[in-house]
Amino acid sequence: MTARARPSREGPAGATIELATLGTGLVLVMVLLARLPSWRAELATFQALLGAALWLVARGRHAPAGLLAVLSVALAARLALLPTSPSLSDDIYRYIWEGRVVALGFDPYRLEPLADALRPLRDARLFPRINHPQLASIYPPLALAGFALVERISATVWAMKLWILLHEMGLVVALLLWGVRSEAGLAAAIAYAWNPLVLVEFAGSGHDDPTAMMWLVLALIWAERRPLASALALSAGALTKLAPLAALPFLMRSWPWRARLLALGLLGLGLGWYWAETRSAPSGLLAYWRTWRNNELVFDGLAAAVGPSVARWVAVALVAAVAAVTLALRASAAPATWATLRTGLLVSPVAHPWYFAWAVLTGPRVRLSFAPWALLSLTCVLSYGLFAPPTAGSSFHLPLPWRGLEYGVPAGLAIALAVARGAKRDSAGAHRV
Repeated sequence: MTARARPSREGPAGATIELATLGTGLVLVMVLLARLPSWRAELATFQALLGAALWLVARGRHAPAGLLAVLSVALAARLALLPTSPSLSDDIYRYIWEGRVVALGFDPYRLEPLADALRPLRDARLFPRINHPQLASIYPPLALAGFALVERISATVWAMKLWILLHEMGLVVALLLWGVRSEAGLAAAIAYAWNPLVLVEFAGSGHDDPTAMMWLVLALIWAERRPLASALALSAGALTKLAPLAALPFLMRSWPWRARLLALGLLGLGLGWYWAETRSAPSGLLAYWRTWRNNELVFDGLAAAVGPSVARWVAVALVAAVAAVTLALRASAAPATWATLRTGLLVSPVAHPWYFAWAVLTGPRVRLSFAPWALLSLTCVLSYGLFAPPTAGSSFHLPLPWRGLEYGVPAGLAIALAVARGAKRDSAGAHRV
């Protein structure tokens, strides 16, 4: 009697089952994370579950992906985290406060939360939770407009998270369609849509970066076929968060003159007004530029060498130099943008964990080595604490040796991969000879 053949994992059915299994595992990990009473109080468990989730994502990126499967897992994982109360960050409460200030006709750039004029807006539920009450708003104008819109509908954490989730799912769909259209596969979409850092920072903690990320990706997708729409999208992204400005020099090169004028006009008016408004004494933007530091590595050395004030300008110069080199090399807009953004993260004086979500946001044809950045999206959560939160009432600043581990392990992986690729090329060359 002939034994029945076992189904091959290499066939379409086996690949679908593998992807579904990995995706189900990822959703289950997010459910377990959502059941933790407080991520801050149970930091070691939180970090261990994140490590398990990243392992699942790494496996999933190598499985042939179906668009519907990737999208379904991305949505389910986010919905699992939506009910969680943010414990690692209080930024979302500031968003709700800013929305209230704008919706009631006050100027959040000129009035810090402690200002006497805003005394009637303070309540026992929201006001005690907002951060930096001595500083006025740091957020660009379109971000504030979004906060005010949400406040008009429902001034709750749930409503603000849903606002962010709508943008993020739009971003995921854009990445998926980008991969399908380019015939490059969906690995880049999985790398972002299933990344555990992305899930916990946006669906869990409620950071609003996706409200700008979506526009940046659309600007890159539309750059050649719909340049005016691309210019509008980039302007929307940069007026929500400043990070999309990294793409401007590379997109300008591919846009016709009408799109260039449109983007420069919108950005000039919007950012010019933003800069004028944020120059007052309690400015959050000026405080961020002049004094804030957290989880930095390269900047720490720069500051020790030339002082913190000069080091900030040196960091800007390094980012500009990378942008100039990529322009000179005629790199296409997407990889040039990611190279510039990633350089900015490495030299920045402030590198909060959710900032690294920008590093795992890639396009389907980007050839930059992704694995070290994916690993960094895990090790960066050490900045919340070394498996245990800081003592009550104190902020956590990761000691430099631990920051060396946080950044050094991914750097070691990058070096090892580069050496392996070089050895492979040398071996292939020797065989040809």
